[in-house]
Amino acid sequence: MNETGITRTPPEIIFVPPPDGSGMPRKRIVAIVNACIIGSVISIAFFIAGGVPVWLWIVSIGSVFLAVAIIVALRSWLVIRAHRALRRAFLEKHPADQTDPLVAALSRVWKEPDRVPKSADVRAALEECSSDTDNKTARVICFGQPDVPDVGELYFEPEIITPTGTVWRQLLWMVIAGALIALCLLDYLGVLPAWVPINRGFVWGFTYFFVAGAIALGIWVWKGMIRPTYIRMAPGIIQVLEYRYSKSKPTIRGYPMRLGTLAIFTRIRKHLVLTLSRGEHKDVLSFSRMRQSEQRIERAWQALLSTAP
Repeated sequence: MNETGITRTPPEIIFVPPPDGSGMPRKRIVAIVNACIIGSVISIAFFIAGGVPVWLWIVSIGSVFLAVAIIVALRSWLVIRAHRALRRAFLEKHPADQTDPLVAALSRVWKEPDRVPKSADVRAALEECSSDTDNKTARVICFGQPDVPDVGELYFEPEIITPTGTVWRQLLWMVIAGALIALCLLDYLGVLPAWVPINRGFVWGFTYFFVAGAIALGIWVWKGMIRPTYIRMAPGIIQVLEYRYSKSKPTIRGYPMRLGTLAIFTRIRKHLVLTLSRGEHKDVLSFSRMRQSEQRIERAWQALLSTAP
């Protein structure tokens, strides 16, 4: 349908407060165990490479367990405290929303403050508390995001985010892993001086960076070469264009701000994630991974909230 010259109805915006973090004890224990395992592996690698006595090795592993457990527990306590502070600040701006049954239903969906709610669960909560006659336009759900910009009838040229632009900050892991590989190669060739600590323990100690670099490389190859994905933002619509080797034309998933489109903003501390859903289509945009993330966030708000034709 041609909508030229027709000003759109702005989307319905629903604010949902963040959880207070009280449901994180189990996750905290899992994090402590994982951190202790990683720390022990690194400690074992270093001490085996150094040829130290067994008793010192055992004492060192125990010290690593204790230190890591204390650090992770302290960090978890600080994270929960920060979540509760964010919740109090949010409720100060939107105190009346807490009496809304729809907000209460959506609050039950967002149980873990560090995890993005599933769009299917959000739609189920919306259907439970409202009928089709209640909703006349697209909906924007703000989980933990207390403010939205005042956009109005804003016109702007369509903006496109390239495949590498969507995973820009992840490419840093490739740089770190590449630098470590180059360091090991130089040591193998005998170029490095003798005082540079390159040995088996050194290499095992940086396994995490090698794995992170390999994952970032895989994502970059997938999104940049095998299945290039572009994001196009224009007034009233966000489109995801996905190219494939076997097809010359891209698969286009469009999210126009009309009835049936659901945009979910999830604020996880300093990170903002946008989940777009319409029919069977769903896309997740993580702005913290993008290049010029603040400008991308601003443009996404403008695309979703602009009523310009």
